[in-house]
Amino acid sequence: MNPIHPALARLARAAAHQDFAEVEETLHVALRLPAWLRPEHRVGDPKGYMRHILYVDPEDRFVVTAITWLPGQMSAMHGHQVWCVYGIVEGELTEEQFDASLFRRKTQIHRAGQLADRDLDQKIIHRVSNAGHSTVVSLHLYGVAAAALTTGINRVYA
Repeated sequence: MNPIHPALARLARAAAHQDFAEVEETLHVALRLPAWLRPEHRVGDPKGYMRHILYVDPEDRFVVTAITWLPGQMSAMHGHQVWCVYGIVEGELTEEQFDASLFRRKTQIHRAGQLADRDLDQKIIHRVSNAGHSTVVSLHLYGVAAAALTTGINRVYA
């Protein structure tokens, strides 16, 4: 998986040091100037959103992924067990946030180049969806070891 694309190297350095102000700044740059985005990162899976692993930290502190959302795809309502920062590369992604009672408290539409609310203390409960008619690509950083990418990120709510 290594080395990282040069356009994401500064982002990875900031994530390794958990300098989240720098993570947000460099994530903004990566969203606006996606030289790292390859055609295969736009490939989706009709069965559900698809993660494309872009970088695995050699010390297993975090991973960087591009997620492809085909029209109509939606995540489960979930919270994170690890820190998470993400933004939109292409398209529009709808995020619904819920309170601890699972009452929807806000809905946001994130457009290309925008960051979602960062979840550093694992308090956000949300559901993310592609309500549009075209493919969406988002860029995510998770504070998780690569081996736990599919099982160690989310707390799913019914």
